[in-house]
Amino acid sequence: VEKSAEEFARRAFDLNLLDERQLESVWSELGTRNVSSTELQRVLVRRGLLTNYQVDRLARGEKAGFFYGENKVLYLVGTGSFARVYRAVQKDTGKVVAVKVLRKRFSDDPTTCEQFIREGEMGAKLRHPNIVPIYEVHSTKRNHFMVMDFIEGRNLREFVRVRKKLGEDEALQI
Repeated sequence: VEKSAEEFARRAFDLNLLDERQLESVWSELGTRNVSSTELQRVLVRRGLLTNYQVDRLARGEKAGFFYGENKVLYLVGTGSFARVYRAVQKDTGKVVAVKVLRKRFSDDPTTCEQFIREGEMGAKLRHPNIVPIYEVHSTKRNHFMVMDFIEGRNLREFVRVRKKLGEDEALQI
């Protein structure tokens, strides 16, 4: 059963994804609150107030995973064996960042959690043109994540898959 547009808007507001001013502006554009949830969602995405990723999660009734610390998740970028990487925006500065989050199934394994946090803390100490800077490492009972620069483009695995083979000089440079 589709929730009403007002219920959807309330959920987005309660989860701190939209503020009162943004909602009033959208309701004003629509001219009424008597619209379908889908119609409201379309306007929110078109205006860049929510992403399709956020809309899909809200529509499924999910309540967590929209924020990691002060970073609002925009969408999923990629998944690995142990972690997921999201494109996010820092709430205060508006800076786009990557948030690498340890998968939930590993959150109860102390060894994996320690390894993840150690990787983040060691990476945070490194500064090199070929290493993505890590700015924050967080570990709570339920969430383990690190915040780093968001780099546009492909990762090394995709780069090698497309190129098939790298020359020695190119490989050494990378």
